[in-house]
Amino acid sequence: MESNQLTTGRFSTFSLYGFITLLLSYLTVLVTISLFQIGDTTLAGFTIAICVAHIGLYWLNGRAEKNIRWWIFYYLSQTLLIIAIAFITRGKYEINISLFESAIICIIGEALGWWGNTRKAFSIGGFYVLLSIVLIIIFNERENIFPSLSGLLINGGWIILIMILFNQQMYEREKAVELAESLESANAKLAAYNAKIESLTLQNERQRMARELHDTLAQGVTGLVLQLEAVKAHLASDRKERASSIVEQALLRARATLSESRAAIDDLRSTSGNLSESINEKVNRFTQATGIPCDLEISIHENEFSNEITNHALSILGESLTNIARHAQATQVKIKFIVQNQTLELEVRDNGIGFNPSQNTSGHYGLLGMHERTRLTGGVLAVESNQNGTCIQFIVGRP
Repeated sequence: MESNQLTTGRFSTFSLYGFITLLLSYLTVLVTISLFQIGDTTLAGFTIAICVAHIGLYWLNGRAEKNIRWWIFYYLSQTLLIIAIAFITRGKYEINISLFESAIICIIGEALGWWGNTRKAFSIGGFYVLLSIVLIIIFNERENIFPSLSGLLINGGWIILIMILFNQQMYEREKAVELAESLESANAKLAAYNAKIESLTLQNERQRMARELHDTLAQGVTGLVLQLEAVKAHLASDRKERASSIVEQALLRARATLSESRAAIDDLRSTSGNLSESINEKVNRFTQATGIPCDLEISIHENEFSNEITNHALSILGESLTNIARHAQATQVKIKFIVQNQTLELEVRDNGIGFNPSQNTSGHYGLLGMHERTRLTGGVLAVESNQNGTCIQFIVGRP
């Protein structure tokens, strides 16, 4: 990919072309003096004009708009000027001043400055090396060819090698800077992601707490408030016996709410390591609290589900039983908990009065909690209910 200026950090246009100007101007002066000493003032003036044009093209190249036409004009012009310099210093007269060799080294160095250690720079450099060899062979006596080639390759070779190594060092430096910037950007993104994850984790934890406690504290305290308001009304009407009876009921409700809250907190803190034991514990607690008999079927073969999924299934079971105890008015419950063939299936069926599943459930966290847990596990929840009872079915496959 072409660049319209020397690569940042490698060269500056002024420093590179300033060095080329000083070097070639000094050598031009020496060649011109030699031509004056020979007596060829015309060729001396011609040499000055050629070198001024050659140096001027360098500076013009630093500011010109780069396109294919410009590069063709630029390198064709520089090549013709270098051939003219070779003719003056090697063909017309054998002037022992390295103006021609220096011009070759400068044009190769400029290419390395523009394009770095790329195929384009090496191609241009290779062309001018071949050109210099051909011109030395053409314009030198046979006995002077080897010394001239040796001088060009030795003196020019180490300068070009230094530029190649410098380019490589600057390339590695630029890559290191880019890598540091990429790492800084990645760290900033990670920090943002961590903050987002922390926020989502806190939100999910709040939702989980709401799902676990909705049927204990919220509903229990609501019932207590209603009973206490009734007590207040009876006391205002001087019906102390009725007020006392409601107070006893409120005490029973408070104790039940406290017990249920403790159970929910225990569930939040830990779960039993044995899935069958956890199922039986929930069902036994339900039967003891309500007196409703349960027909329980447990079939667990090669449970490969994570604790997170089984905990969600247990919570759906617990919420289903809680809803039955509070709303269903059922006399019989059938429960199936089956794990096999990489599928977990839970079914809770009662013979209660049923409800309308399509009714707005806003504020009723039991059913909402079941749907939320189903979404988190990637499972399917089916709720069927009519006047003959309700069936809750939860199915999830192992990911």
